[in-house]
Formats: sequence, C-alpha cells, structure tokens
Amino acid sequence: MEDNASVEDDYEDSVTIQSDPFDSFASFRGYTEEKRQLHETVIEPAGYDRYVTTSVLLLGDHADCQTTTLAKGTTGELGTEYTFFHVDSFHGELMGEGNNIETTLEAARTREPSLILLTCLDEHGFGEDEYELLRRQIESIQQNHERVTMVCTAQDQDVDLTTHDSVFEVIIEVPKPGEPFRRGTLNTELERAERAGVIESTELDGEALSELDIADLTLQELRTVIKRTVQRRRRTSDEAKPTITPSHIQNSISIVQTEKLEEATGMSLFGEDDPDQFEPEIPSVTFDDIGGLTREKQRLREAVTKPVEYSDTFQQAGYSVGQGILLHGPPGNGKTMLAKAVANDLEYHFLSVKGPELEQPLVGVSEDHLRELFQTAREHTPSVIFFDEFDSLAPSRQNDTPVWKDDLVNTLLSELDGLEPLADVIVMAATNRVDELDDAVVRSGRFDTFIEIPSPSLEEQVEIFAVHIDNLPTTEGVTPAWFSSLRLSDLSGADIMAVCRKALEFAVRDFDTGSAEQLVVTQANVQAALDRLRSEQQDTRWSRGYQ
Repeated sequence: MEDNASVEDDYEDSVTIQSDPFDSFASFRGYTEEKRQLHETVIEPAGYDRYVTTSVLLLGDHADCQTTTLAKGTTGELGTEYTFFHVDSFHGELMGEGNNIETTLEAARTREPSLILLTCLDEHGFGEDEYELLRRQIESIQQNHERVTMVCTAQDQDVDLTTHDSVFEVIIEVPKPGEPFRRGTLNTELERAERAGVIESTELDGEALSELDIADLTLQELRTVIKRTVQRRRRTSDEAKPTITPSHIQNSISIVQTEKLEEATGMSLFGEDDPDQFEPEIPSVTFDDIGGLTREKQRLREAVTKPVEYSDTFQQAGYSVGQGILLHGPPGNGKTMLAKAVANDLEYHFLSVKGPELEQPLVGVSEDHLRELFQTAREHTPSVIFFDEFDSLAPSRQNDTPVWKDDLVNTLLSELDGLEPLADVIVMAATNRVDELDDAVVRSGRFDTFIEIPSPSLEEQVEIFAVHIDNLPTTEGVTPAWFSSLRLSDLSGADIMAVCRKALEFAVRDFDTGSAEQLVVTQANVQAALDRLRSEQQDTRWSRGYQ
C-alpha cells in the first residue's frame, strides 16, 4: 500500500496532502444553512470513535455555486489530528490501476482520521461499473469503522450522482452565493491585494459592506471592482501602498454597473474558475434596440451582413466574409451593442472579451487565452469575436510597451493570418483610441472596415431616450418630445441609459416610501437622475484633477 509521499510524488499536479486545513468556515460569509448541515452531518460525527459520516456530496446547479469553498471550509472545523487530501483532477481510469483517486483513498485509510476532497467528479462520465467500484470502497471503510470521510463536489448538469443514493450518505444542495458571501468577496479580494503588497491593510466592516450598492453584480464582476479600484488608486495616488475607502470602491461599482447595463447580453470569455465552461450564445440585442446611428447601422449591414448573405459570390471572387470590422469613437455610444446586433442579425454565436481581461502576469498565459478564444470561435461557428478596449490588446509596438504585450500582439497577428482559416468567423473590435493601435494589426487584410461611432446628435439622443422608456411605466409628461426640449447635447448613449435606470430607481423609492401613489417615472424623477449624473461626473472630474 502506497504512503502519502509516493501519492504526492506520482500525482503532484492533482493531489495535495497536508496536516493543516485548506480553509475554514470563518474565512467566508454566508451559506449559514449549508454550514449548519455540514456541522450536523460531518463535523460533529467526526468526533465519534465509530460511525463517522463516510461520504458527502455537495451539489450545485451553477458554476458560481461555492461547493469547493464549502468543502475546503469543512477541513478547518475538524480536529488537529486529521490528515487532509485534495484530489482536483483525474489520472487514469476511474478506480483503475494507477488511478489517483483509488490510490488516495488507500493512503487516506492508512492515515485515519482523514478527510478527502474530491472536486473532480464532473470530469468523468460515470457508468454502473464506476459507481460500483466507488461504492465498494466506501462500504469497505464503513465496515472497518475507519475514520475516513470523503467530501465530493459536482454540478448536477454535468454528472448525475444523486440517482445512486447508496454511494453518498449525505447530499447537500448548494445554491448560488447570496448577499453575505458576495459582499464578503470584496474583503477577500482586498486581502489578496494587501498580501501582494500593493495596498495598505483594508477591511470593510459589516456596515460599510451593507452600504455598497452591489445590485446584481456577479462574483467575477465584484472581483473586477476591486481590481479596478486598486489600479486606479495606484495610478492616482502618490503613496507606494495607497489606502482604499468604501467611496473608492463604490465609484468602481458604478462604473462596472454602467458597463453591465450597456452589455445586457453576451458573456465574458474567461470565467472565474474555468475558461472551458464558456459557452457562446446568440445575443438578443437587435438593431431596433439601438436608438440613432442610422448611417452606422447601414454601414455595418453593407460590410458584414450582406457579404455573409452573398458569401458564395464573395468567396468565388477570392474575398473573405470574415473581414475585421473596427468600431471607434467616444465611450458609451453603442459600439458593443452594435457588435451584438450584428451577431443577432446573422444568428451567429457571440464571443466577447475586453482587452484588459487578457492581461495576465504569468508568462505565456495571455497568449494561451487569446489562442483559446479563437479556437472556441472556430468550434462554435458561425461566430463573431468581439474585442472591447482593443487598444489595450493591440497597442503600437513602436511605443515603449512591455515585451509581453509585444508577444500578445504577435499572437493576435498569428491568429488573424493563421494556418487554420477563420471560416465563418467575423472579427470585430472597438476602441476609443484608434490612433494608439499597432499599424500591423489594422492594415488591410486584417481590419478592412473602420466605422466611427460618434456621440449622438440631439435627434439621436431623443431616439435613444424613446428606446429606453418604451418599457418603463411613465407619466404622460415623460415623452421624447419633452426630453428633446431639455436640449442636453453632451449626453452619450450610456448616459441616457443610466439616467433612465436611475429615474426608475427614484420612482420605486417614491412609491415604496409612500410619497407617490403609483409606481411611475415622472419628469421630476428624470430630472433628479440627470442631476445625479451631473454630480457624479463632476466628482469624477474633480478626483482626476485633484487626487
């Protein structure tokens, strides 16, 4: 029988063995009911000499469900005499010769009391033989009254383990994280930045966390909030390790929420845990959902949708229908929505990624992610790849750019011109800084079509306002004609969207507090939303000038 050292030596990239816990329940907020169930079914029985709980399944129906977090937290609640094993990927056949799961189970039995985390069951297609082998191992542990507990995690859409009830003594369904866990994520990310030595020690208390308006931001978006907060503070502060306050975080939350409003559909390529989980979808945004930009919409139809419609003619003439389309102009005026409308019009899958999301500190990781993006697009044809903030991905190499950015540009060029053609793949990009792009990237044959997306005219602002109030409960006075009379010439499309959203929030507040008899958006609500927008813009300009 193999000892622990040989298990780690043979499976060093998939098995971890240690005497210290992997985590504890105190390290994360929320999941009170699931913690209680684990206490009753695993942690309390672990103190018995016999009849400990042998097998537990934590089952989630979404990638955001924190099954692994709960499994690791369980280890911190057990006694110091425990040995902990973590198997996070398969080697060999399930329960077959040389398999790391069976080998780990045997090693754990020699080091009881022990707890094994199996967070890799989703990787395998289970059949009756595999269930039977796993069941025999568990039954053997039970019959010998060994203090060995196996905690498994799985997503119920990937593997159906619940139909084999005799395998697991305890099955706990784990929901998506609630407010306490999501708010606690902000502190977790702040602690990570502190450990990295880039900010001063910062921890938000319960009151500060509750006052932050995180709305429906996902875990990944909350991590992005802290990342952007840290980046901005380090850029604007003279301190080597700047401090972070709740107001700094709220500013970043507002920015991410505004971006999310503009990008109501589509997905980011690289999720928080596993990029392989990404599944591109056809966006729901149509050209009719976008106010104004009549000329730009027509130009996109001529450059993209018509060549696809007449693809045989274009291909016979030797021209690609997957030419690069570059949308450029001031922020907040619909570049992302136009890209989604193109994918919707063609019924193409849509893959969207922001340039900064590809920037990874480890050598070669950014290039690998970029190659994976193009490979995913080829596997899901017909498809549209959309790069937002393209200037971050493809900056001019004539400037003083880091070497790793040069490598990223070279990888992009290789994918655009690669040996594996981009058949039925359209590449689109958006930037506010077209003059900062690398010349090689935007030459003919790579990006052939440049379409400027300008700030909306007064008439277009009215059209955009009409689109956004179409589904809002409004009083008779809130009309496009009334909005036109305000003559707010400096608003972007994103500004108008934010105003309509904020006006609805004010209407809900008035109705909820009893100051309004009906839940309707009034002219006063819209005016208050405009005033709030002006105030926030003024604060932003002030902070940029004086921080």
